[in-house]
Amino acid sequence: MDSDIPSIYFPVGSPQKGGTCEFSTEKCMEYCPSGMVANEHEKYALAYFKNNFSCAISNKIIIDFGFLANRPYNAKMIQWFVWGDCPSSLTEKISEVILKVRDAGIPQYGFTRNCRLWELVPNEDRLHLGLTVDDLSLALDLSSEKMIAHPDFEHGYAEMIFKGKIRSRCNGWWCVTELETRNSDCMRCLSHGEGCYFRD
Repeated sequence: MDSDIPSIYFPVGSPQKGGTCEFSTEKCMEYCPSGMVANEHEKYALAYFKNNFSCAISNKIIIDFGFLANRPYNAKMIQWFVWGDCPSSLTEKISEVILKVRDAGIPQYGFTRNCRLWELVPNEDRLHLGLTVDDLSLALDLSSEKMIAHPDFEHGYAEMIFKGKIRSRCNGWWCVTELETRNSDCMRCLSHGEGCYFRD
């Protein structure tokens, strides 16, 4: 749980060391909020994804979300890859899970450096998966149809880019748009088409 948003965490670090950050950059590793330490829950999650079929994984997520949606948690959506990432070996399986969870009506968002996963997951009102790109000019170029997340490492924000323009900056506590700075509220962004859920 991360506030009212259940989140998927995988172990950080290189695959050679048991992590899932196959596509990370040196700066990404340097600024990772995990402290580069993987815990047993993250290792369990990765093993579960590796050892089960996509239908079993999605069913477990849907059941667990149903439990967490009730008091005292009041879960409202799922966030993918708070840290860690989707390794290439799990790309198709995780894309299938995301689509099955979508079909159950659960809003989702998240961030990945796995370009193939980003390509497979559609951009919809209740489902946005951002590709994290460190180079701002490339991030702007790639954002014509789907969300790109450009990390502002020094200030601890991610810039959400759609259609060649930075639409918001968010760090999980504060969301900065053209109009205001306010507490991060993912449900507000979903309902108003802002932030990670930007809509024209």
